Amino acid sequence: MNRIDFFETLQHGLRSLPADERDSIIKDLDEHIAVSLENGISEAEAIALLGNPSDIIEQYVHGDVTVPKQEQPPIIQRPIPTHSEIKTEEPASKGLSPFKIVLIAGMCFIILMLLLDALD
Repeated sequence: MNRIDFFETLQHGLRSLPADERDSIIKDLDEHIAVSLENGISEAEAIALLGNPSDIIEQYVHGDVTVPKQEQPPIIQRPIPTHSEIKTEEPASKGLSPFKIVLIAGMCFIILMLLLDALD
């Protein structure tokens, strides 16, 4: 089930609730999905972790508290590295090969000759 189908099912099932309460529920569930996506969980997995839409509807409409069928494992984020853990790469040395030196010298000579010719 994709996100659009999930929320359309919830909207339809929660239609007996006041609009502001229904919108709050939808917003809360949407935020749960967004956090899961930020942590590398696919959209389908995030929706599956929330549970079956009919169970969610039942819980909110009838006030029934149901035990989730599937417990969501804790989302472990990578720790932020400290300054000492950050590896910095040294820039590569920009040594000039003899070929490049001769090439640059030749280009300078040609430019100098063109300038002197232009001045005459």
